[in-house]
Amino acid sequence: MQVNETHYQRGIIERKEKVEAALVRLQSLKCKVSELRVQCEELKKLQLEKQKEALLCNECGKLINHGQEVTLKDLFGKVKSHYHKDCFKAIWLSQTWVFDYSCPGFLRMSEKNQKKLL
Repeated sequence: MQVNETHYQRGIIERKEKVEAALVRLQSLKCKVSELRVQCEELKKLQLEKQKEALLCNECGKLINHGQEVTLKDLFGKVKSHYHKDCFKAIWLSQTWVFDYSCPGFLRMSEKNQKKLL
């Protein structure tokens, strides 16, 4: 009988050690998750600071608030310029555009307005 009890107690001790080891690993992972969250928050702050620095209106030169920007890109997707929505609207309304399927983006400025710019 003692052999069975000893074997049974060893099994309990082994399971208890495994559970304790798992708890130690879990605590370690929780700490790592907390560290990663802090790093993510710091990266978000840095990204917002970079965006604030980079988003100046090409028309008026003032800082553009988040969600109020219009971004113009070239044919390859590279950012060319940023505008406030209102500044871009004023530029857009001041020009007459014509659909031309031979032009990239299918729009071109009317010849009348091109002469004004030159």
